[in-house]
Amino acid sequence: MHFSFETIPTFVWVFIATYAIYWIKKPRLGKNEPPLIPYKIPIIGHTLDYLFNAENFLAECRQKYGDPFSVYIFGQVTTIAGNEIAHEVYAASDTFSMTNATRDSFPLYRILKSIEKPDTLKITVKAIRDGITAKLPAYTERVQRTLMFSINKEIGDCSKPKVITTVNNFSSMVARSVADVLVGQEISKDEDVVKAFADFTKDFTAVLAIPPILSFIHPKVHTKIITLPLKFGWNPILKHLNTLKKHLKPVLEKRLKDREILGDKYEPPLDVIEYFLNNLEKDTKVITDDYLNKICDFIFILVIASIHTTSHHTTFALYDFAGRPELWDDLYEEQVIIDKECNGELTPHHINKMVKLDSFLRESLRTFGSVAANPHRCFESYTFKNGMTVPKGRIIQTYLSDIHYNTTAYGPNPRSFLPFHGLENNFPASKTDRDYFVFGAGKHACPGRFFAVNEIKIGLHKLILNYHIRTPSGKTEKKLNYGPVALPPVAGLIFENRKK
Repeated sequence: MHFSFETIPTFVWVFIATYAIYWIKKPRLGKNEPPLIPYKIPIIGHTLDYLFNAENFLAECRQKYGDPFSVYIFGQVTTIAGNEIAHEVYAASDTFSMTNATRDSFPLYRILKSIEKPDTLKITVKAIRDGITAKLPAYTERVQRTLMFSINKEIGDCSKPKVITTVNNFSSMVARSVADVLVGQEISKDEDVVKAFADFTKDFTAVLAIPPILSFIHPKVHTKIITLPLKFGWNPILKHLNTLKKHLKPVLEKRLKDREILGDKYEPPLDVIEYFLNNLEKDTKVITDDYLNKICDFIFILVIASIHTTSHHTTFALYDFAGRPELWDDLYEEQVIIDKECNGELTPHHINKMVKLDSFLRESLRTFGSVAANPHRCFESYTFKNGMTVPKGRIIQTYLSDIHYNTTAYGPNPRSFLPFHGLENNFPASKTDRDYFVFGAGKHACPGRFFAVNEIKIGLHKLILNYHIRTPSGKTEKKLNYGPVALPPVAGLIFENRKK
């Protein structure tokens, strides 16, 4: 290979730039911080192990260094909190923020401007608690009706075995019932709205498809680069916002007019947009563009929080059911008994009687496979009860595998599937505790978990009643992993009509 004198300055500048980045980004730990795992590659640190071998890598670190410990990934020190420490992070909600931690990696504020406002989280949580959870029994009939419509549409007759591609179909199923609750029965019947809800998170995630390589310089550099296309007109999400605005505006205007004409005789529809009409600038007389934008922002925040995770967990649960023939009879017989009792029309009482299905779902949620998730940023220096201190600005990742597979809570073989562990220990699927972090923990645990669990149980109940469901391999399918995050298998599921 020939090197000219002209190439020497190039190598020198590359060397200087690399050394400067290394020196600037070299971890500097304070007193009593969690131990930083040694690494061999400067700048890169533990990033490759975290991306391609997260489960084994973090397990080895936990065994050798205890809980918590720190790793160096994507140009910054991140602390990993397991089953001994994570509950302290969630309990100290004034010191640690998950919303702030995801701001750079998931810059939704570039699309939904309301996220930037300080009261957004409070309003969103209150809307879920008052507009959905408090009225959960009233939604039961509508959820099962919309789910059955979706099942007939997306799966339909399977007199001959049919392979169903799961992710897109179940996103649409969940989206239809969520749309009914969020924006009402008039709008949720429109297929364009259902598609907008089903595709919003997927299309926004496409914007984030570039690996966070530039985070080695600084997380904000990565954020600016991946969102550049939005500034130049490429915005696959904007069409979903416009779809909702188009259908929502006339409905809101009609409701305001009906209120004015009917007065006390006005019968408010049961949905979240009615809740927003009563609580967001409730004295408004005109649906302005700003007011419409604000409501649509909140609706899509709820879409992000509900449809993506619920459809994924529904899919995980179906794979767990389809790949375990030893559970089929037990779960099917329970659904048959309940179906006969309610004559096909489920009530909250009957959903509560699905104790075996609930326990099975809880186990599916526990073992869904993500190794680490739910990052929190530390707003100020914090000392854990074990004496270790994390500095202001530090990201704390929840080590889910260490929590969900600990031997104290789940016995000597915690990675085995324990379908009736919840039933035997009186742990319902929606109940959070220090050994079960699917829905977070503490006062900031997911407020929509009761609706989500009910929706999944209704869907599973109807599917198990109507179809034999199995995997193509006849075994449990291997889940996919993107770094420490689990994704559903892609093999599809085989559905076949049950003989009545």
